[in-house]
Amino acid sequence: MNTVANHNKLLFGGPVGSGKTTAISSIADAAPVSTEAPLSSGPMGDKTDTTVAMDYSTLTLDQHTVHLYGLPGQQRFAFMRDILVPGSFGVVLLLDASSDEIYGNASDWLTSLRGLDSKLKFAIGVTKTELEKSGAFSLNQLRGVVREHTPTAPVLSVDARSAQDIKQLIRVLLHMK
Repeated sequence: MNTVANHNKLLFGGPVGSGKTTAISSIADAAPVSTEAPLSSGPMGDKTDTTVAMDYSTLTLDQHTVHLYGLPGQQRFAFMRDILVPGSFGVVLLLDASSDEIYGNASDWLTSLRGLDSKLKFAIGVTKTELEKSGAFSLNQLRGVVREHTPTAPVLSVDARSAQDIKQLIRVLLHMK
């Protein structure tokens, strides 16, 4: 846990609708500060809002305070990555299993964030596996895409609404060398 004592800034990244705001809300000590705005392209299923700057809250984990920052998922707000990545010890990257673009999203996000800090650690959480109906999603194929960018990043299926699932992803990230 020394990572948290020295660097206590953790990012949540991923495309629109992958569960970043939900994950932060599920584990935060207090209601997150959120910069939600209506989706400019109209609703995506039940989703009508999106993060346009960041989400922010804190989490007390194993007697350490972790500052949680949710990155906006839309490409036009990618400049926030330049602002939020410095000083963070890692990224929980959430990916939507029901998206046809999950493999491209994984590659794009890992390339972008690695380009800002080559030492970032990643833990990948795959959300919405229960909604994936096409049979096109393969956890092993996703692990292959992730390994091309960061060979040590774990890839786990998670429910963004489950504090237990999200805390487990964070603990895995914290114990990475």
